[in-house]
Amino acid sequence: MSTTDVTGIRSGGRLETERRDKSSEISPSTVEGSGRSVSDAVELSPAAQQLSSLQEQLSAIDAVDMGKVDEIRQAISNGSYNIDTQKIAESLLALEAELP
Repeated sequence: MSTTDVTGIRSGGRLETERRDKSSEISPSTVEGSGRSVSDAVELSPAAQQLSSLQEQLSAIDAVDMGKVDEIRQAISNGSYNIDTQKIAESLLALEAELP
């Protein structure tokens, strides 16, 4: 059995493929012309289509803003980086309020 690489499939719903039937159960004398074609179809569920779309969107987002990282690194190294403890505390409390 051969495998098909589906990593490049974009969301869209349906994938049509053609394959040659090479089944050993059917002898060539039984089937006229050994080039019988069989059509297969794959339908992606709405959830799978949504996951594919989200994956494309996430791959387009830069995970780390290197400009901001360099700016903070420089501020730490020259001693000018200020930590706002009040802002950190407020953010932690807000995050905790969202938990069940």
